[in-house]
This record gives sequence, structure tokens and C-alpha cells, in this order.
Amino acid sequence: MKTIARLDGWKLRWLMNLTHLLSKLGLGGASAKAMKMPIERRAAVVPASWMLLPMPEVGIERSTLPARGGAIPLKRFLPRARKPSAVPILFIHGGGWIAGGVDSLDYLCTHLCDRLGTEVTAVGYRLAPEHPFPAGLEDCEDALDALLARSPCVDVVGDSAGGNLTAALSLRRRGLGVIRRQVLIYAFLDLTMASPSIDPPRQGMSRRDATVIIEKYRGAAAIDDPFVSPLLAPDLDGLPPAIIVTADADPLRDDGFRYADRLREAGIPVRLENYRGMPHAFLSLASLCSAAPLCIDMLVGELQA
Repeated sequence: MKTIARLDGWKLRWLMNLTHLLSKLGLGGASAKAMKMPIERRAAVVPASWMLLPMPEVGIERSTLPARGGAIPLKRFLPRARKPSAVPILFIHGGGWIAGGVDSLDYLCTHLCDRLGTEVTAVGYRLAPEHPFPAGLEDCEDALDALLARSPCVDVVGDSAGGNLTAALSLRRRGLGVIRRQVLIYAFLDLTMASPSIDPPRQGMSRRDATVIIEKYRGAAAIDDPFVSPLLAPDLDGLPPAIIVTADADPLRDDGFRYADRLREAGIPVRLENYRGMPHAFLSLASLCSAAPLCIDMLVGELQA
């Protein structure tokens, strides 16, 4: 495990205070206050342009996928130069299962598309509280099946709540060889919030807010259901190799550490990268966080191997 790209002093304090303020105002996506917004507004949450670095030019196609729960929005990122051997990517956005959509993390999707020479498909799964578990997971599974109709295997990448759904999707399809890699970026993997890093003084998440969101997301499902809390799955055999990204100042950091340990115990290859000094969702703050481009470089290197 490496620890790299530290952001020190007032810059880190300012960044952490900003993200905490945005969350309190309901502007950071995953907050209890955000649930009061119309679902269309929550689905449109994207990082401010000044928080991002320039993105490569790629083709964009928008469509909807007929699925068991209704039409699912898809956004396809198409490379200018496609590599014949490249594996397609399914991207699952974060936002606490209550916010975000196909435009949530274009910074990551465009870079993976352009530099890997592969198609990246972002899925706009149904959001809680209007659509509790398993609605979002079913939408991601239907999007995966649509990609598998054209390719024998897919890499699945998700951040935060999307990392949770990526891990759950990998559990659902374990042993079949259809998911080549699972990429879990500051993922929420234990919804019982048993990880030590959940509590202060770390940045961002209020335990009270998180509890409200979790209850709205899981609906009638048990909180220790493996597809709700993948870290609590009793058996991790047969899962695809994992790339796990954690942020050292993130309340969810230890979820990634614990899942990496459990995967290794099960004999699953894991690359764990912990970015020191970084807050949750630092890929959405690329112009402020030196770790963002370094993380992209690492992911490109791993996924093209």
C-alpha cells in the first residue's frame, strides 16, 4: 500500500471546510438536506467547473436502456482512437444513492475513455428515497448486461455509493468471469458504520446524516445484507481482482482498508492506494487536489495492464 500526494496546511483545512459546508447546505449531493430537493435536481448534481482540470475531448452519446424498472439513462464516452483489445468500462456514480447521475464525474470518465481507448458507459440508476434498494443495483445490473451483449467482459468502476454498488454487482456476478476488474473509489462498504475512520475528526460526513440516508436507501433490506454492505459478505471467494482507492482524510477510508484485507484473505488480487491528506470525493476537486491526476494515472496503468 502506498501513501502519496499530501495536501498540507491551510489548503487542506480550507478544502475540508468547504466540502463540509457544501454538504450542510445540501449542495454536496449526499446529505439529508439534499433529499428534500426534487429528484431531477438531485440527479443533475455535478462538480463546479472551477473545481476540475481540463478534460480530453471524446465523443458523447446519450440514450436510454429499457430495463426491468423502466428506462435507464446512459451516457457513452467514445474514444477518438479505439484500441481493439481495450475492455469496456461501466461507470457507477456516487452521491449517497440519493444524488448524482450520468454527468457526475466526467473528469474521470473522459480520461479513462481517451487514455485507454475504450468506451465508458455511465449509468443513471434510480435514486433513493423514491427508489430504495435494490432498485439502483438492479439498474446497474441491467446496464452491465447491455454491455456484456457486446463484449465478453467489462471493467466496473464506481465512486463512493457507486463503489458500494460496484462491489455489490461484483458479488452478484462472482465466478462468471464477466467482470474483469472492480474499481472501488472511496467506497461505502459497511453501512453499519463500524469502521473507526467514520467518527470525527475526519472530514465531511455526519454520522446522523449518514444514518438517515442509509435508512432511506436500504428500505426493507437488512443492513448486513451482503448486497447492501458488501464488506459484511461472509464469503468473498470468486470475486474479480480489485483496485481500491482510499482518501486518508475520508470517513470511509477504513472501509477500503478492511475490504482489501478481506479480499486478500480470500486470495483475490488487490491493489490498494491510499492518498494521504485527501478528502472524500477528491476526484471531483481535481483543480485543488494534486492527488486527482495521480489517481487517474494509476487507474489507467492498472486497467491497461
